[in-house]
Amino acid sequence: MIELSPWLRALLALFSLAAGVTDWRRRLIPNYITIPALAAGFLLQTAQHGLAGLKDASLGMAAAAAITIPLYLLRGLGGGDVKMMAAAGAIAGPLNFLYLFVLNAVIGGVGAVALVLYKGRLVATLRNMAVIFREMAMLRAPYQSREELAIAHPEAITLPRGVVFAAAAGLLLLL
Repeated sequence: MIELSPWLRALLALFSLAAGVTDWRRRLIPNYITIPALAAGFLLQTAQHGLAGLKDASLGMAAAAAITIPLYLLRGLGGGDVKMMAAAGAIAGPLNFLYLFVLNAVIGGVGAVALVLYKGRLVATLRNMAVIFREMAMLRAPYQSREELAIAHPEAITLPRGVVFAAAAGLLLLL
């Protein structure tokens, strides 16, 4: 991890906490949390590091967009999740964002397995994964063949991504 200044660390901590609590309670991450965090990431990066900070914020946001927008288009992430990650990229910079994304994926994967087991939907989930892989191999969006594979479907089992993100950000800040 590239060391973040105390101000950027505090911003990442507060932002991830706000996103996690809001997503836990309301199952959405509103613009009034993500947009100011994105702007603050750019402002703090630029104020502290000049053009290099502006570049880091831009590349961090671009890395987040490159990873999350395809998932959004496949209906695997919501719009608030994409904006949350873009703000995290602007705050943390590109390399730290990639570390954060990997931690987020690992924690989310463990949480997803636990949730599927808890809900008793392991077999159905494995079947859905087979459909997802098959459809992706055919270059088709999985939700087009099975509606329930879209994140917004009422029967979809979903994790509050803000909570997972908050755990990942907390772990990254501890490391």
